[in-house]
Amino acid sequence: MPSVTDPARELADVFERLSPGAKGRGDDHLASQFGVAAWSTNFYQIVFCITERSDALMEIIAGLEMDDDLKNDARRHLKDIRQAFARDSLSKSWQDVGAKHLRRENVQPIKMLSPYVRQKIFYPKLDDEEVKELLELLAKLQDWLEKQQLAEQDFVRQAILESIRNVRFRLERIGWLGWGYTVSSIREVIGAYLALESGLPDVAVAPDAEAVLKKVRAFLKTFYEKTGTMKDVVDTGDFLLKAYGAASLVYHGAGIAGLLTYAGISP
Repeated sequence: MPSVTDPARELADVFERLSPGAKGRGDDHLASQFGVAAWSTNFYQIVFCITERSDALMEIIAGLEMDDDLKNDARRHLKDIRQAFARDSLSKSWQDVGAKHLRRENVQPIKMLSPYVRQKIFYPKLDDEEVKELLELLAKLQDWLEKQQLAEQDFVRQAILESIRNVRFRLERIGWLGWGYTVSSIREVIGAYLALESGLPDVAVAPDAEAVLKKVRAFLKTFYEKTGTMKDVVDTGDFLLKAYGAASLVYHGAGIAGLLTYAGISP
């Protein structure tokens, strides 16, 4: 049976990765762990991803079949952990401040939520080789899309490109794939594809748009095959509509709504 994971376990794994006490400042420690420059745009995006996942887990906890006192304890631990990523903590010694918020007494209860969370949300856990393959796939598509320009509806290509960049960043830097903003980004790739497909003129008139469609569809099919999700429908003609619907259920976002409305598709 393929290995699976969930939002709580992924978050706890990141906390454990960061918890060892470093003698330098917290911002330098965080930057070195994720391979970004301190206080750069990518640095802020890393902090956002972690805090957003913490907020989302808070919402998941509310719906778990657990006693209220256990839910309250879990929320209390999460709130304390979040202090490690506040500017004040990151500007001080990680060993003396940030690492103390990520002590085992806080992180272990979050990890122990995993069996409860997994009853609601779970997805495949990729191994290092699978992550490498997906990153290569994303890099190739991003590079190809950056060299293209559509005569019409080029904003759709740009939307696809931006979503691909977001998926690649989260997978490469944090190792998260299956849920939250990453799923939202894949949803937006699919949505933009459907928008472009719906508004596509005759192929002979717009061969550039047809080329983008072929590349993106091939990417999405490979993506779903490699992640082991929706494996029963990837060979069906409407698998992207089904994938879009599934992603919408996992992450209800509206980032692509304008494109779908423009294309005459109801999200």
